[in-house]
Amino acid sequence: MEARSNTGTGEISSFFEQDHREIDALFNGVLFESPQAALIAFKEFDRRLERHIHWEEEILFPAVSKKEPHLEMGPIGVMRMEHEEIRKNKAAALKALTEENGAQAKNHAQAMLNVLKEHNSKEEEILYPACDQLLSVEETSDILRQIGSPAERSGPKPSAP
Repeated sequence: MEARSNTGTGEISSFFEQDHREIDALFNGVLFESPQAALIAFKEFDRRLERHIHWEEEILFPAVSKKEPHLEMGPIGVMRMEHEEIRKNKAAALKALTEENGAQAKNHAQAMLNVLKEHNSKEEEILYPACDQLLSVEETSDILRQIGSPAERSGPKPSAP
């Protein structure tokens, strides 16, 4: 039996875009904190961003690549490369915050933010809508089930090394 098309229900877009907004709000909170509070806030931002990247790389991207393997060499490959650049700058910012080097932390955080803003835009304007069109209702439900219930989503997830 052929899977029904999602016909643009927008469930993938809605879910991942909402998570982008929540992560953005966490980052914005870091900017207005004292150095010690900024470190705590940045660690929560790091945790949430790593969880989001994990959901994409381990659940969403493989499901999409299974349906359209050529996307792995195109948009998905680009997203994976950008995730690495984001992680590199995020780790450097976190290290600088830990060492109480605010200027260096700010530089790394700004470099991360520059990539992250463009990255999120590409996901929201291109990749997520493509996922909504490409994946069946059943496949979308399976992806969201793997991510977990709202209570499970808010719980701690291990940060990537």
